Order: sequence, then structure tokens, then C-alpha cells
Amino acid sequence: MAANGRSLRLMEVFRTVFYTPIYVSVAGGFLESEGLDVTFKTCPPQFANVTSALNQGAADISGSGIMGSIILADGGADDVPIHIAKINARDGFFVLSRPTDARFQWEALRGATVIPVGFSAMPPASFQFAMRNNGVDPAEVNMIPGLPLDEAVATFQSGQGDFIHLPEPAAEQLIADGTASLAVALGPANGHIAYSSFAATNNFLDRNPDLVDRFIKGYARALTWLRDSEPATVGEIVAPFFPGVTKELIVRSVSRYKDQDTWPPDPHLKEPEFEGLQDILVAAGMVQQRQDYARVVRPELAQAALA
Repeated sequence: MAANGRSLRLMEVFRTVFYTPIYVSVAGGFLESEGLDVTFKTCPPQFANVTSALNQGAADISGSGIMGSIILADGGADDVPIHIAKINARDGFFVLSRPTDARFQWEALRGATVIPVGFSAMPPASFQFAMRNNGVDPAEVNMIPGLPLDEAVATFQSGQGDFIHLPEPAAEQLIADGTASLAVALGPANGHIAYSSFAATNNFLDRNPDLVDRFIKGYARALTWLRDSEPATVGEIVAPFFPGVTKELIVRSVSRYKDQDTWPPDPHLKEPEFEGLQDILVAAGMVQQRQDYARVVRPELAQAALA
């Protein structure tokens, strides 16, 4: 903690190595070095989602899928969480199959049973987008929906399902214990999109410009360190956030994400990536109209902080 620092309540959606940029910025001392006294936690169960937590004043800034703000704006909401800095530049989920040496073919999903993790609508929408782009109608796939992470993994381990759809480190754990093989990584399949980012209310951003500026500066240095550091070094910082997972699996997870260019080199959330995400939402029927970039993103905050 920064002695006499500015208080900042930071939140995440759920715990996954996919959010490594958050953990590096917190535990690596990058936010503290900007004079921020950070309280960090996962979104508590009393809130339906991080948007609710932000609106109810339970957090100042939170990691969030930009999908939520776009859907709210599409529904006519007057005020939506505003996104200020990119966390992930690609989808961080993986499709795993039963152990096999055969090369994955998208056609194998037709008629197959797939277990998706049911915590948010975005990962399944991105998965379906990849299927359509590779000639598979999602209606041809049998889904077992609505399962939380642990239950989804247990269901697959019990022998149910042909494929499972997971983030890290759960994917790496199933591969390591021989339960599954990697079929396809959805990050490279769908390309660079504005998958998740830091968000806050307009009211908070307007009332706390200095704090927001410090946050973005510290976070930018965390991203630079993450880009330049080896997976084993990153794993030293990330592993304590996953006490039930071996450090070796954390390092493998970090390495896989780094290899597919999951994390951005800087916080700037640019319009082409925003539009790429809207392509997925429109294709999934989750929004009726595309939303203006300026309605959901305030790029000038990162531009000013990093000028």
C-alpha cells in the first residue's frame, strides 16, 4: 500500500489468468508507485455483475466486458459504464476436446456436445462467432448451458461432453492431467477485439481526474513490464492469486496467453477493436443497433495520461 496514498477500490469480474494485467498492476507495485492505495477484490455475489457494483458505489474502477455497456446503450440506458483502458486484446477462452492426436477440424463440432462456462454471455457469443466464420452453425452444436466454472469442469471430468470451453488456468489443468487436449484457441481465431477493459461511471471519472490519470499511468507501466518479462517472472507475481494451482501451470497459462498476443502493449482502446467486438454482438443478436464508440469509450483519458 502507498503510505498516505489516494484510495482506489478496484474490482475484477472473476479470477482467471486471462486478467493477468490486473494482477501485475496491483501486485507488481505499479499502481502503488503512482501514489494509489488500492483495495482489490473479485465482484461479490450480492451484485449481479460489476456494472451493478459500479453503479451502487461498491467499486471505483472495475475490469469489465465492454459488451455490457454496449448492450445497455442499445437498450436505451441514459448512462452506462465508460471504458478507459484495455485489459485484453483477444478472446482468452479455449475449446478443449477429449484427448486425441488428431488435428482439430471445426466440422467436428457438428452434433457434438459442448460444455460452456456460464458466467457471462460474451464468451459463448465469441465462440459462436468463430463457429460461423468456420462454417459451423451453432444450432448444430448441443450445449450444456449455465454451469459455473467448477461444475463445468467436474461435468467434463465425469465423462459428459465432447468439448469444453474454458479460460486459463482451468484449461491448462485439464490438459496437464490428461483429461483434455487443446482443440482451438479462440483468441487467434477471432483476431484482435476489445474483449475486456477497465470501466467506471462517468460521475467517478469526472470527479476524480487526478486519480484516473495516476491509475492509467501505473497500469501502462504494468503492461510494458508484462510485455517485456518472461512467463516465469510473470508467474511469480500471478501465482499468489491462485493458491490452489501449481506455479508451473500458472507459468504455462501465462506463456500460452503471451504467445497468442492476448494482452495489449498499452492501454489505448481503439475504435477498430471496439467495432470488432460489435461484429460479434450483432452476429449473436445481442444488440439491435451498433453504438457509437464515443458513447462507450473515453479514449482521451489514456491519451492525456500517456502524452
